[in-house]
Amino acid sequence: MPAFNWGLSSDIILFMGIIELRNVTKSFAGNVVLDGIDIEIFQNETTALIGRNGSGKTTVFNIIAGLLDIDSGSVHIRDGLVISYLSQMLPDMPEATAGEIIKTAFKDIDNLEILMNKAFGRMKANPGDREAIDEYGRLHDKFEFMGGYNTDEKFNRIVKGLSMPGRIIESPFDDLSGGERTTVMLARTLLCAPDVLLLDEPTNHLDMDARMWLEEFLASYRGSAVYISHDRYFINRTAGRVVEITGRKAYSYKGNYSSYKKQKQDAGERDLKLYERQAKEIERLNETALRLRNYATEKTIHIAKTIEKRIEHINRIDRPVTEKTLQMAFTETKKEGREMLRGENLSKRYGDKLLFQDVDFLVRSGERIAIIGPNGSGKSTLVRIMTGGIVPDSGFVRKGRGVKLAYLEQDIGFRHTEATVLEEVCAELGLSNSSARNLLGKYLFTGEDVFKKTGVLSGGEKSRLRLLLEMQGNMNLLILDEPTNHLDIASREELEKAIGEFGGTMVFISHDRHFINSFADRIFEIRDSKFQIYEGNYDDYINSIAPRETGRPGAAVKKIGAPRGKTKRKADFTIRTTEERILEIEGKIAEVEENVQRFASDYEKLTELTGIREELREELNGLYERWVELTDENDN
Repeated sequence: MPAFNWGLSSDIILFMGIIELRNVTKSFAGNVVLDGIDIEIFQNETTALIGRNGSGKTTVFNIIAGLLDIDSGSVHIRDGLVISYLSQMLPDMPEATAGEIIKTAFKDIDNLEILMNKAFGRMKANPGDREAIDEYGRLHDKFEFMGGYNTDEKFNRIVKGLSMPGRIIESPFDDLSGGERTTVMLARTLLCAPDVLLLDEPTNHLDMDARMWLEEFLASYRGSAVYISHDRYFINRTAGRVVEITGRKAYSYKGNYSSYKKQKQDAGERDLKLYERQAKEIERLNETALRLRNYATEKTIHIAKTIEKRIEHINRIDRPVTEKTLQMAFTETKKEGREMLRGENLSKRYGDKLLFQDVDFLVRSGERIAIIGPNGSGKSTLVRIMTGGIVPDSGFVRKGRGVKLAYLEQDIGFRHTEATVLEEVCAELGLSNSSARNLLGKYLFTGEDVFKKTGVLSGGEKSRLRLLLEMQGNMNLLILDEPTNHLDIASREELEKAIGEFGGTMVFISHDRHFINSFADRIFEIRDSKFQIYEGNYDDYINSIAPRETGRPGAAVKKIGAPRGKTKRKADFTIRTTEERILEIEGKIAEVEENVQRFASDYEKLTELTGIREELREELNGLYERWVELTDENDN
């Protein structure tokens, strides 16, 4: 069995297949969740476990952690393997602060230090005690090997990386919000530095800065990591393997999320072709057998029976199953004019904490605006000022003429918690039971689901129900606060598909970088009480702040030398001309950006300018890559 402790693991030994689940089946109250799954976890590899909510991902984790018995099959875990598991279970330390909870990761080191101090006390009392001296030396070597002298450094690195302020560290654990508690438990799990990290949705409550830090942490981690996540951008950046749980089975794909999507699509197309080919062959054989029987001779009937037996023994290929997906549809709305929302001179503070000041913005018809920033920076406050739910300390927000706004807040609730889902939809939309059930089916509320009370719905179910209600209105401005929270990947992709068909304007807060890349054409950032506007999506934003982060466009390059003579002059000339072209293209993009502002209300001209801008950006990205290659060659 694995060793579950909160200390450091021993030296890593190269070993493939350190955890294996073979033909594992698990049921709950007669409901089969896993049906003969095979999963293998490899040494020094990061694996993403994905699937719909309720598909059995957490069940797999609990089986690996030894918290659940299996009904059949086998589980093999390499002897002595140290595993740390980030689960939803909270520690039983009611009086402890968050910082004290995190530092329980050093329990083994603390226990070792106690033994060291006892041995030292014996040495001090009897300097000639050879046994005490030897024991102290052995314990000290182990203490040093386990990192006993730099625990504070490790603690501070993890806490800073996860963007945890001193307020959280010093607060009683029981006083923290659910998201803050999860982040505390994540910090403790990472500090354990085991052979295998089991992380159940580690990015759920992290802001972008913390997610990027966690990506870097996993990239340099010396052990194996297995995590459950719906964050496609995070999976793309970290996963070396993707395991999908679907239809009670497990399917493994080498590579990141993009690679998984391509492999799954190819496999689906291949399986469908095989199914159709076999179905066609079976149909041909049946027709042949029927014709032979119609001849009604002893010989033809004998051959027909032989063919029918052959048909019976064919190993039938199941038709590839397409999972149910959300069938959302926004009501199309005409654009109501150029100006949808205008904010001027906005400021807001809570007590001594200034969130933002001197905020000016204009949201135009048809725009998709992403609001980003660290947790606690004031994103939700700004959105609630936009919706009229909060009054700013100064300034104002003005809605354009004919604007009809719908707001999906982060903490979704329903007034009538004792009402069923069906009753809520009927009451809110004035529908008959039959019409309401048809509509609910499109949002995956089928069978007994429609009789669940709204007060007991899961986070994902609440999001689906609220989206259903909001999408039926004739709104033209949609404001969303973390719309993809609690949604699995399939539901996120369906939401994106629906938003892609929405003809109105959207302002949204999100830490989902894939979602931002899909929709944002401008970004509002709140950071350190400052408000900044960036053109483009998340990748454009990263490129925009690169000079701020590195001091030059593109990647930072350190010059350590250059070739001499004619070769050097040629290399320098090529680099110089590339740099001149970069400046030229950047100037052209700036001109296009000015014209985009100028022709914001001319749809045809705007489309033309947007196409030109994308072509220039593609050329610029290629020039940046070429510049880095040339400089590297010059350096070498």
